[in-house]
Amino acid sequence: MERGAETQRGDDEVRALLCVWADRRIRQCLKCTLRNKSIFQEMARQMQRKFGVVRNWKQCRTKYKNLKYDYKIAKSAHAAGGDGLGGPGKYMKFFDEVEAILLDQGLENGTTEMQKKLYDGETGAETLQSLAQAGASESEIVIEIDDGRYSF
Repeated sequence: MERGAETQRGDDEVRALLCVWADRRIRQCLKCTLRNKSIFQEMARQMQRKFGVVRNWKQCRTKYKNLKYDYKIAKSAHAAGGDGLGGPGKYMKFFDEVEAILLDQGLENGTTEMQKKLYDGETGAETLQSLAQAGASESEIVIEIDDGRYSF
């Protein structure tokens, strides 16, 4: 697979995770619960059902933690006087979206608002429609691959 297509697929998976994470119920549960395996299992189910992205709960949790860590590093570098999002040498692609989720800003409609934020600048309504059409039905089974080789 070409590097550009691979990057696009990875970005689409991050967008799906961000859209699910933006849901008010998910955000609330993540803030209030330390033992959160079931929350990440639900996130994985929603990513598959709504966006056709198949990932297991561990992969979702790892990406979630990495996004939060990258955000904190970029935010610290920016606060220390760096240019742009994270200063010299540190750029975070989805900085604004992660910040909106973590600070509960501009997400009155949760997933819908995040979808607009993530997709309006690129391909607009057509992408949202294709994502909705490509999404799996609720009766499908999530198959967890726990070999540690999958990453997004």
